[in-house]
Amino acid sequence: MAKARKKSRRPTARPKRKPGALASRRPPTQTPLKRGSRTSKGLDLTPGSGLAPGMQPVNAYLAVANVAATMTFLENAFGFTRGVVLPSPDGQVRYAEMRHGDSAVMLVPKGDTNTASAGVAALYAYVHDVDRAAEQARQAGAGVSDAENRDWGDRTAVVTDPDGYRWVLATFKKLVPFQLEGERRKGGERRRG
Repeated sequence: MAKARKKSRRPTARPKRKPGALASRRPPTQTPLKRGSRTSKGLDLTPGSGLAPGMQPVNAYLAVANVAATMTFLENAFGFTRGVVLPSPDGQVRYAEMRHGDSAVMLVPKGDTNTASAGVAALYAYVHDVDRAAEQARQAGAGVSDAENRDWGDRTAVVTDPDGYRWVLATFKKLVPFQLEGERRKGGERRRG
């Protein structure tokens, strides 16, 4: 006697993608860490523990020659969409988040000393307690900057690992209305000028 086939839970049609667009895949479901628990490497990457809204525990932080041009490239080549985009006072894009599924790539101008990594590419890792995580990295032999509160609402420290890669350790503290802040600055400059 033939066995009855189980019904597939797969959708019958797959959504269409733009040519060249990356497939958006969710990672396999994992048991979440308990608040305050640690991974084998010691960083608390528990979602919600110091994590900024809409961000992942570890994000690419790319320093690029032209943020606007890189945004257009990522859209056209890989199907990314725009997230937060912040202009500088001169009208150029000074920061952008490009989204693909749940992933984010953060873009900053190369060499911009006002960024968390001083305009150098890094991995931007959200941790529960940036001061504790920075001290732990220091004790492990990494080069570590002093932690500081940033204008964009995160507390950050930069760690340089033994291979020379930079990791921006960050703890989300508060939402900051950057565009309103930029508009206030523009208005203040107009009044002064």
